[in-house]
Amino acid sequence: MIVNAANIKKFQTTKQLVEIHHFINPDTYTIGVIMAYDQHFCMVKSIDPNGKINGLLLVNQADIYAIEEDTDYLRALAIKCDLAKKEGYYDIWHVESLIARIDLQQINFLWTFLQSAYQNRRVITIGFTDDADLDATVTGYIKELNHEIIHINYVDDYDLSSLWTLSCQLEQINYVRVVSFQTHEYAALMRTIFNEQVQG
Repeated sequence: MIVNAANIKKFQTTKQLVEIHHFINPDTYTIGVIMAYDQHFCMVKSIDPNGKINGLLLVNQADIYAIEEDTDYLRALAIKCDLAKKEGYYDIWHVESLIARIDLQQINFLWTFLQSAYQNRRVITIGFTDDADLDATVTGYIKELNHEIIHINYVDDYDLSSLWTLSCQLEQINYVRVVSFQTHEYAALMRTIFNEQVQG
C-alpha cells in the first residue's frame, strides 16, 4: 500500500496489526499497531514473532515506503497475540501502561522521547542509516543530546573492556525503540558489568 497521511491516520484509528516497511533491506520490517503520529514520526506498539509486545517505536515517516495489512502472516500473528494475552506474557515490560501516560497529541515525539530517555538514563535502541547507506542500530543510553546530534554509550557483547560511544545525527534516525527486550537486556549488562545506573 502506498503510504500517505490518510493511510497512517486510518491505521491509527483502526489499531490493526500492520507490516511497516522502513528499512533499506526489503526483507526487514516492523510489525505492530500505529498508536499515534506527528508531522515526522509514527508511534508504533511493536509486536514480536511470538505475539508479545516488544517495545514502543518511533518510526520516521520519511523512511516508510509501504504498509501492508491483512496478510496471512499478520492473521497468524494475531492468533499468537491472543494466546500471549490469555497466558499472561503479552506485555511483560508494561508498554501499554507507558502508552497510557503519553500525551498522544504532542507535536514532536522524537525530541520528547530522546529528552525523556536522556533525563531518566533509559536505554534505547536507535536505528539509523550509516555512512555506507546501510541499516545500522545501536542500543545504549544517551551520553549527550542536542537538536542536531546524539551521543550514545553502548556495550559491545564481544568486547566488555569498556563502554563505547557512537554519535548519530538526528536527521539520520530511522527509528527509536524504548522498553523492549533488547533495551532491558543491555541495561542489565550495563548495571552488572559497568555499574551504570540505567533502566531498560
